Amino acid sequence: MGNCELRRETHPLGMEDAIGMEDEMGASMKGQDGGFVINPDTAEEYEAPPPHQRFMKLLIDGETFPGTPFSIALIRYPSGAGCPFHSHRETTEVYFVLEGVLMATIGGKEYQVKRGELIYIPPPAEHRAENRGKETCRFMAINSPLSEDVTETKVRQTWKKVSRKNS
Repeated sequence: MGNCELRRETHPLGMEDAIGMEDEMGASMKGQDGGFVINPDTAEEYEAPPPHQRFMKLLIDGETFPGTPFSIALIRYPSGAGCPFHSHRETTEVYFVLEGVLMATIGGKEYQVKRGELIYIPPPAEHRAENRGKETCRFMAINSPLSEDVTETKVRQTWKKVSRKNS
């Protein structure tokens, strides 16, 4: 393997390889002991098509990290924003609220999810999320396992890319 040195390397989507090593041939060795530091401020942001005004930064998914069994997205709902009712056949979804208050409806029951709280949404529960407050709501959406009904690729294809700025 030869001499190795630690190096920091930027992933194409703004993620930095924190533990990557390089041998004397310049080949990058990632995977088993490699990791990425992901800075959401540099991730691309997408805006949902009308009428559901919401924004998403895809941080980890099968496209950015092939073979990964889950996805993590940073989602921003301005006041009044939300998503339509939907369900996932095989995928469990978790929302962790970072800012504001999220109203989640799961199987016809409403839940108020405050900053620092999370809500677990099992498959195939019909659910939706919305921001009924006056302040912006930001939350992480974690989906596992990835399946055809989880829409990260669809987001890239049908949502409008709006920025790479902090939001």
